[in-house]
Amino acid sequence: MLADKDTFDKIEKSLAKQGIIKDFEKESGKIKARMMITLGEVPDELREQITLEDGDHFFIGSFDIFDTSVGIVFNPKEKKAKSGVFVNGQVDGAAAPSNEWLETFLRTLRNYVRADGSFGVPMFTFCSKNDDFTIVPS
Repeated sequence: MLADKDTFDKIEKSLAKQGIIKDFEKESGKIKARMMITLGEVPDELREQITLEDGDHFFIGSFDIFDTSVGIVFNPKEKKAKSGVFVNGQVDGAAAPSNEWLETFLRTLRNYVRADGSFGVPMFTFCSKNDDFTIVPS
């Protein structure tokens, strides 16, 4: 489930009103999934494994098609992952996202961090079968 479905829905309504969703779906196919990237705290159960160094952030990806979130320690200035990807079930028995979704999360994170290491969050990603696009409010 998305970290903040209400905000995501508002962004999507605004994009639909502007014709952006329609144009994307015309070119790339119907939106099949949504992903949201936010910042978060390292979960308690991972604190012994993860140490955040200067400039590191814990990014979390959540999806509307999974009851699972993923997280990674990432240094935006270096554009470098500082940990592996951690999967966190949001409900008991939740299925982990496939490698395709983990790659989408990592690619989006890398692509939307600016050259100077600055970034905006949340990142709102809309995915069709063929493509995706991301909105980062300024």
